[in-house]
Amino acid sequence: MNIAIFRSRTLRTAFCGAALACVSFLMAAPAAAQNVALDAQALSAIVERLVGAKVESIAPSPVAGLFEVIVNGNIVYIDSTGNHLVDGQLVEVATRTSVTARRKQEHEVATMPVLDIAKLDLADAIKTVKGREMPGRVLVTFEDPRCGFCKRLHQTLNDVPDLVLYTFPVSFLGPQSRAMNEAIWCASDRSKAWNEVMKDMPPSLDGAKCDLQALDRNTELANKFRVKGTPTMFTIGGVRIDGAVGAPAIEQALKASIR
Repeated sequence: MNIAIFRSRTLRTAFCGAALACVSFLMAAPAAAQNVALDAQALSAIVERLVGAKVESIAPSPVAGLFEVIVNGNIVYIDSTGNHLVDGQLVEVATRTSVTARRKQEHEVATMPVLDIAKLDLADAIKTVKGREMPGRVLVTFEDPRCGFCKRLHQTLNDVPDLVLYTFPVSFLGPQSRAMNEAIWCASDRSKAWNEVMKDMPPSLDGAKCDLQALDRNTELANKFRVKGTPTMFTIGGVRIDGAVGAPAIEQALKASIR
């Protein structure tokens, strides 16, 4: 074999071997980098890119190397390298309880917005006075005209004397609720029309047209205070009451509100 040709092939072989080694190194480098622990800011950025929403908080979870991330009020987990995201329940084996559910509840309580009646636009509500207007005996309610539990609540409120209700009508139960709310809102006596609906009576409606922007603002207000069902009530002191509770529970909340 020609010595020159042999040397040429040998050099090419050595070059190719070196090139492959370089390629292998470059391919391995990112993988090695991905196994490096990241700080909380970098991990948050990864979650935000995946979820498309702002991270509310990030902190180490009870599991070593796993971080708890709260985003959109929900909890997910990400490992310290940012390679794995876990969307599910973290269960404590000893107690067989969900750490995820407990932490979510704690977060909701800690971040729940407090209603301040002084900051509300009460013109967007339907005002109803039962008995005398007395300091502290005020309830702000979010209700749907087709809600059966709301109707049950109004039967209960007959046993709660001297009460002022500010009802913000919402349409959680669909287009029919919205149509009823529009008709009630445009009635000459909104309180009368609302109370008739709560008694399953045909409401006194005028068929008039009016500005309905308040109903849209009420939906935004309900979302702001995380109202997910009707009825939801608030006392003047910001005490929250979910559901159609009994008169004793309402009285207790009213008294706690004015202490």
